[in-house]
Amino acid sequence: MREAIQKFLQYIQTERGAAANTILSYERDLRKMCGYMEEQGICAVERVTPTALNAYILQMESQGLSAATISRTVTALKRFFDFLCKHEGNQADPAEWLKAPRVERKSVRTASSLALSGLEQMEARGEKQLRDKAMMLALCQGVRASEAIGLELGDVNLEFGYLMLRGNRHSRTLPMGSSLTEAIRVYLEKARPALLHGKESESVFINCLGGAMSRQSVWKIVRRYGQEIGIADLTPDGLRLAAAQTD
Repeated sequence: MREAIQKFLQYIQTERGAAANTILSYERDLRKMCGYMEEQGICAVERVTPTALNAYILQMESQGLSAATISRTVTALKRFFDFLCKHEGNQADPAEWLKAPRVERKSVRTASSLALSGLEQMEARGEKQLRDKAMMLALCQGVRASEAIGLELGDVNLEFGYLMLRGNRHSRTLPMGSSLTEAIRVYLEKARPALLHGKESESVFINCLGGAMSRQSVWKIVRRYGQEIGIADLTPDGLRLAAAQTD
């Protein structure tokens, strides 16, 4: 079973382009499931049954794990066994009818606070992760998605720690704080040059083709991050509320 898990993780990384945090989350959840199954004498992935999976979910509930954690685990199980059926020749999908517990919708303010805390602790390594962390921290500090897209190099003052945000009708100055200042500094030094691919651009946040990012791309990045930390339907405006909470 552990070999099958490794194949799945490699698949979502190479074929699906999953983010590093997503891969680590799936790996953690699947290895916990694997450990439980081995304790029950189920070592081969073909021997996992719907009953065994339901028993595992019931055990998680009995341990007092949150509905969000269990829901995330169910998502990982469904993707794992679906992969085995479609790509590894497994005949049956034991997770097909597996259901996650209902997750109570967090208030937007609570979600933004959790998102900010997770971002500050996030260990970003690749160019895209460094960009995404800097951009989402900017949103948490009160930058609008449209302002993030329009941000240019001349609008960033790392020495004094502020951003000049230019709107259609007016401009404003926003203090960055130490976390955002450092995230943008690291992104500009270590990630942005690689994303440019030798091109020239005044835009701060660059897509993988070396051009300015779109509003749709910003929304997708925020939504993906929300899914990784268990916050459904996280939006750029939701992240902006973190700034109001820390004032």
